[in-house]
Amino acid sequence: MSESLQRRSLLKAAAGATAAGWLWQGGIRPQAAAADASCAGPLDTLVLGDTASERAHGLSATLSDTVSGALDQTGRVLNAPDSAGFWGGTVSATLACKPKGATYVTIKLWGSESGADLGRLQLYAEGKQIGHMHLGAVDPLDIASEDPRTPERFYFHTLPLPADLTAGKTSVALEIRSMGYIAVYATSADTYYQDMSGPSRTLYRLYTHDEPYFDPAADDVTGALPTPAVRTSPGSEVIDTINTRVLAQAASEAARTTAQTEPWYLDFLARAYNMPATAAYQNIAVPPQIARSLDGIYWKYDASSTVMTGSSQQWMGLGRLGLVLLGVADDLAPLLDEPVLGSTYGLTNPGFEFGTTGWKASTWTGSGTAARDTTVHRTGHASAKMTVPSSGVVGYTTSTKLPVDQGTYTYGAWIKTDGVGSNSAYLDILFYNDSGTLVGSDHKYYASSGTHDWEHVTASLDTPSAATQATISIRLSGAGTAWFDDLTMTEPDGSSYTPVVRRDAWTKMLLDSREYWRRHIPQYTNQAIICSIGLYLADRGLTYLGSADAWGEEKARDYLYQALGLVPWLGPEEEDGTPTKPLGGSYYQVTKKGISKELGYAGNYGELQEWLSLAYDAVIGIGGVDDSTLHDHLLKIVKARAVFHYPALDRDGYQSMRLEALIGWRDVIYPGVVSYDEGNKWDGHPLRLAALLKDPDLTSYTQQSIADHQIFNVLQDTYELTVSARTNLNLLSTADDYAYISGATGSGAQLPMTQGGPDFVFADPENGLVAVKHGDDILYASLYWRARWGVNRLARIHHITAAGLERSATVWQDVKYIPDGRAFTEPDWVNWEFTVTDNDIPDGGFTPPGDTLHQAFAGQVLPLAKAPDDAPERATGVESPYAGRASFYRCEYGPYLIAMNTTEDRTYTLAMKGFGASTDLVTGAKVSGNAELSVQPGTTVVLYKR
Repeated sequence: MSESLQRRSLLKAAAGATAAGWLWQGGIRPQAAAADASCAGPLDTLVLGDTASERAHGLSATLSDTVSGALDQTGRVLNAPDSAGFWGGTVSATLACKPKGATYVTIKLWGSESGADLGRLQLYAEGKQIGHMHLGAVDPLDIASEDPRTPERFYFHTLPLPADLTAGKTSVALEIRSMGYIAVYATSADTYYQDMSGPSRTLYRLYTHDEPYFDPAADDVTGALPTPAVRTSPGSEVIDTINTRVLAQAASEAARTTAQTEPWYLDFLARAYNMPATAAYQNIAVPPQIARSLDGIYWKYDASSTVMTGSSQQWMGLGRLGLVLLGVADDLAPLLDEPVLGSTYGLTNPGFEFGTTGWKASTWTGSGTAARDTTVHRTGHASAKMTVPSSGVVGYTTSTKLPVDQGTYTYGAWIKTDGVGSNSAYLDILFYNDSGTLVGSDHKYYASSGTHDWEHVTASLDTPSAATQATISIRLSGAGTAWFDDLTMTEPDGSSYTPVVRRDAWTKMLLDSREYWRRHIPQYTNQAIICSIGLYLADRGLTYLGSADAWGEEKARDYLYQALGLVPWLGPEEEDGTPTKPLGGSYYQVTKKGISKELGYAGNYGELQEWLSLAYDAVIGIGGVDDSTLHDHLLKIVKARAVFHYPALDRDGYQSMRLEALIGWRDVIYPGVVSYDEGNKWDGHPLRLAALLKDPDLTSYTQQSIADHQIFNVLQDTYELTVSARTNLNLLSTADDYAYISGATGSGAQLPMTQGGPDFVFADPENGLVAVKHGDDILYASLYWRARWGVNRLARIHHITAAGLERSATVWQDVKYIPDGRAFTEPDWVNWEFTVTDNDIPDGGFTPPGDTLHQAFAGQVLPLAKAPDDAPERATGVESPYAGRASFYRCEYGPYLIAMNTTEDRTYTLAMKGFGASTDLVTGAKVSGNAELSVQPGTTVVLYKR
């Protein structure tokens, strides 16, 4: 299942309205709203650690201590169990609630506390769990992370209660349970639920209220925003540290004499081959090393296709190998028609590109030398050189006897000579039977005498009737010097001893990868992009290898265009190439505004810069295709994402920008990482895309991170990730990219949310997404919030005031939608609100340890919105980006009123419903308190109360 939740009361209180597609806050029609008076402040406040307040609310606690906390405020911590376990201390109390309509619960927490060892806090009401532990539409009361949420300040997090849980009541029994860390990507319950290891975050106050916006009382201490300082360390020495590591790795990879079967390192080596600062630059050892490694990957793939379907490259399959081929295309070409190293049949290393692998040197008589020569070669970078001072016979022989059939074989060698005599430099073939006994005698074929350039010496020989094996020797007899290169052994038609040739072997790998992954393209935007890059690169590799099955540039690039939102996404294909169109024929992976679509705003997973960089390299940078459409589209995506970086303090209290994650539907780490472009990721660093796209604004954004010294902080974190092929590839270009950005002329622009910058409203109706800068007040809102199964009326808000007070909230809103006539009933799950189909995890995730828990929202009915006519119908309970997407949203939060029309052909009316006189932040117009506004298709109104 997935990530949407709605109220059980959803339509129970407005059943008659369901068919019309109206869902009103708390189940109340707009004209009836005034009759249900709202409370201006909290309905009730529990001050934790205050004896009188706790007694008045009937508080009981287990494994809990009262503390004198931040800013001299009392609080409670919940302790770990006496013996190892997931669940820790609890507090229970009774607070006032509204007997009709919505009741919200808000917790007050100190923002300087941090560390995953603080675990999580989960809310329960009337003995039932409120929301889900992981990616529910209503999430835990708190999820601790390594970074402090709001240093030196308190923050407030708000959750809604199901309306039927409080209906007819004036008080509600609430409980907060502490628990350990949750490893969200774990594949077993034992590793998913981590033991609680220490005290929880301190609980200060718990409030109930009936309006979505929580406004603390004047005497409720909140703290003050510290004056931020500019970070001074680390500095640019981080660039040198990174460069030292990647240069050492480049030298190591270039000197490797065994196969490197990690595609990340092959990409690393191919890039280093074209970077003058590295020891791999135009190093003659690199193309053979890459060929040797691709041979090694082929044998692994030949043994198990999981190399392609389940590799560390995920949805890219073996596509990255196509990029490797493009990076060393010219120098790899001479090796393509040689047998794969390790092939049972045929010559191994016929051009001595791989040292002397497959050959053994011999001196038959006299004296002389036989060695590999990298200064003289016909093709590639090496040959075999023999020198005899006066007399002797020296040379190389295949190190094993080669199986041969009956029939006529053609043997050949290219020979270059300097001062040799007659019948001096020659090719010699010897035959053997099954026992290894010589059959017949030498078969010698000579090069011309004297001094001459490359001469092709060939021999067509019938295999003797008793022979089953052969050896090939290259020899120099008598004084002089000779070089041998590009040996061949061509079997007769129908031979059972056909060698595996690189061109054919590599073609099979890439073709199989392309064909598998075009039929298994995933839907989420980042995954679709990764997969499409793999498809594109696999096909570029097939084109390079001369495969008749290659699609060609235009068709291959269409998959990238689909995943990046330039054309409709058609999804996985049938075997014959027919697209399945699981979301119809007009679904775009990226909105017109440039934001990845998915099930709403994706925070961390929507930061696509690392994959946009790879897409750029695949087509333009390394691929060499001139595509201004792609360049401009990538730039649009990055600039749209720039809105979702806001001013915040880093973990040490220095000024920075952070990624907006609190409204990200796939995010579980709050706050988001320090990031001006992207944070410390495995596959991308925050200089890369700016250096590739060379846009003045993007350059300036990156220069802003340099001026704040945060670029070095992020790069230091990236450097300290586990050292691997993946991280070294990521960091390879850091020094070059930093040099470019440092010297480039930018536009002088700063990230849009930077304090002191101009006001703006960014609205993306396709995603139900709003970002507002009003003075230094910042509001992020996801109106389409984790509505995976049906319309849930929930919005997610992150509000930051100019004074630094931060609120996050999941709140009810009013919506209109076009019903498809079906509904889904929320199951009784408490861990996940979704199912998975690609691994062995039960629906709803792993069952938590301890007593059986029940979901407070179980049984709520979620109506399904109508999907486009050409979209195949999905069963209820199956994730869909259409089922929960409303046509019109009306979300009121404190001084803000947002109205969004997500349709292309309908107009909706915004009723003020007592909101009051306001200013339209989009147009600047003044709006009276009794106005009715017409909201046109695809537009958004954001009002701010005057």
